[in-house]
Amino acid sequence: DNPDRSVERGYAGQSIWDFWRLPGYVDPRYRDYARADASVGVNGVVLNNVSASSVYLRPRWIAKVAAIAAVMRPYGIRVYLSVLFNSPQDLGETKTGDPRDPAVQAWWHAKVDEIYRAIPDFGGFLVKADSEGQPGPRDYHLTQAQGANMIAGALAPHGGVLMWRAFVYATGNAQDRVRQ
Repeated sequence: DNPDRSVERGYAGQSIWDFWRLPGYVDPRYRDYARADASVGVNGVVLNNVSASSVYLRPRWIAKVAAIAAVMRPYGIRVYLSVLFNSPQDLGETKTGDPRDPAVQAWWHAKVDEIYRAIPDFGGFLVKADSEGQPGPRDYHLTQAQGANMIAGALAPHGGVLMWRAFVYATGNAQDRVRQ
């Protein structure tokens, strides 16, 4: 789901998450959604599209996510966010997204701390890295593990989970999908 309520490859209309009305108005359908999920054993929900927007990491959007988390919490469901690998740079708060840069590392730690202050049971992040035009560790000549470990390190003190979605296309032979 996208910040404007559109859904990538959505076939059923707009997203249920009306971020423009949150946190002031919490749609009663959110509770129904939580109940339905819990009834089949779902215990976590990534609220946004894996082709992420950094807007979700701005303070006013964290408050919106916190409102949804409050509805999910009684049903044992933790909320997660998809984030861009280079979110600090995308938001204009660092000059780079390079995980070796101490400013980038500090930014992720501070941002994660901010989120957990607002949402103590926050689940963690889903990152789509180096795939379909999304930024990732390859932009800095690093391995997927090096990129993932930097963000996971910020989540670790809070017990957060990092889900890393990376399928990296080979540049050698674009016609051979099996080798890619």
